[in-house]
Amino acid sequence: MEEARRTLKSFPPALGTFETLKQYDLAIKQHVSALGKLSKEAQAAMAANPVAILQTLAPADNSIGYLTVLDIAHGEKTEPSAQVLDMTLEFFLNFDVCQVRYVGAMFSSLLEKVGSGAIFPPKVAVELLVAVILRLDPSGSIFTSTHLVLAKLAYASSTVERALPVLDADILFYPAITSYKETRHYLCDPDLPSLGFLTPATGLTEQLKSATVLEYNFLCGMLYISRRDWSKALAAFEQVISHPSRNKGVSKIMAEAHKKWLLVGLLHQGKTPRPPSYTSPTAQASYQTTSEAYMTFASLFNTDKVGLLRTEFDTNRQAWEEDGNASLAAEAMSAYQKWQIINLRQVYLRVSISEVRRTTLNAETGEPLADDQATLALVRDMIESGMLLGLIQTGRNDGESYLAFGNAQNSMSEVEFAKEVARSQQSIEFLSTQYRLTNERLSANKDYLRHLIRDQKRSEMDKEADAAIGFETQIEDEDLMTGVLAHA
Repeated sequence: MEEARRTLKSFPPALGTFETLKQYDLAIKQHVSALGKLSKEAQAAMAANPVAILQTLAPADNSIGYLTVLDIAHGEKTEPSAQVLDMTLEFFLNFDVCQVRYVGAMFSSLLEKVGSGAIFPPKVAVELLVAVILRLDPSGSIFTSTHLVLAKLAYASSTVERALPVLDADILFYPAITSYKETRHYLCDPDLPSLGFLTPATGLTEQLKSATVLEYNFLCGMLYISRRDWSKALAAFEQVISHPSRNKGVSKIMAEAHKKWLLVGLLHQGKTPRPPSYTSPTAQASYQTTSEAYMTFASLFNTDKVGLLRTEFDTNRQAWEEDGNASLAAEAMSAYQKWQIINLRQVYLRVSISEVRRTTLNAETGEPLADDQATLALVRDMIESGMLLGLIQTGRNDGESYLAFGNAQNSMSEVEFAKEVARSQQSIEFLSTQYRLTNERLSANKDYLRHLIRDQKRSEMDKEADAAIGFETQIEDEDLMTGVLAHA
């Protein structure tokens, strides 16, 4: 026990011991090495009474030693005690980011146990994973293997709300495909960008595969569907269907995402969504085959052919069920009339409820609603949910109810406008920082530099070809008998 205590307490040294980051880097590495060489007797002593040792350490000051003891305590066949679990929670909320960069594999291993939902309740585990991800990368813009662990746990335990701080962050960087190297910094440098240490080399993330990214985005789409957040669900599924693939093929998960993307697009836009311009033509052709029934259903949604829409829906009930999309397809059917009402704004600024009833149809029955009261109730529900921007007004002369379509810009108050300006300013500042980091990252990438050189040479060759073509177009009409341009 004494050997373990002495080695664990040897770090961190007294304040001001190191004059340079190089010396601090060397000291951390020596400490990690010393912990790795502890005798079996010392490790057994730590396993026998981890709480007593952890009580002598501070997770924020001696993160490496604290993690080492936790790793041993959680590695035993017996379940960790309540005290060990409390100390594990305390560690993940207070660890020193600089120190854990040197023991990334051990850190990630314990984090995976948290993500399994086996040692903490799912709600606690999800919040803990979110806290750790944002502690390592406050911007949340770097994708790691922990993101997938979080998404899986949130989906399995229906705790999406607690995972939103990470799920809502825009992913800009993928460590598995980066060769970013910041040679001016040591791992212990507090100014080291997150891109410099959230890499497979440190063990803080696994080597990412294409399937990892696809599964994460697919799960994000499913999680947003559970919240009925159609906009974000559509964006998540777009990431899947437009994902680059080997030989421009379409994987099973991409085909499944496309089906959900079509239905979510109907719910969000009221019409068939358009794939991103960078989606592979080969992939789009494959989707035409794998999603044929969905494509037909979507093409009828934005028309007045409600009978054909009902027939298509009923004919493919088994397909919706087998694909796990029955509830989404039914949701789209219930949204058909709502989108007909929304589209009336293209014709009217103000329309009577009776006219709304007369000109719109319920897709499930193929008929207008039973009466004006039912129509009024539907319109009110759409306004309250935020799906429809408008007001219910009562006519002065006839006492009839009217729907007055609103304008999002006109309805924004001065305070809301100021908040929107501030939000936009923060977004610009954030994007400027990420743009600088991206430039630094690409500048250190040899493959990218070779690409720029090839692109520059190709551009120079194109200019030379354009000059030759320009000269030829001037003489193409020359009369060879007289040497005079025919059009002169």
